[in-house]
Amino acid sequence: MNSLREFNTWDRGVDVVAVERVLKGSLPHTVLEPEELRYAARHSKASARSVAKLLGVSEKTVTSWREAEA
Repeated sequence: MNSLREFNTWDRGVDVVAVERVLKGSLPHTVLEPEELRYAARHSKASARSVAKLLGVSEKTVTSWREAEA
């Protein structure tokens, strides 16, 4: 995965560095806030299934978040 936001660490209140750590499976990472979870789901290029597993939510939830963005 490429950097979500090159050179930015925050995007509208979302800690992009924390989101990237979770999506890469890097440890340690913090628990993401609800908006950060949605941000991660919407901006990740990975499958809904793999993103759901990383975020600790259902595949249906990831799909819903992605469709809401469209």
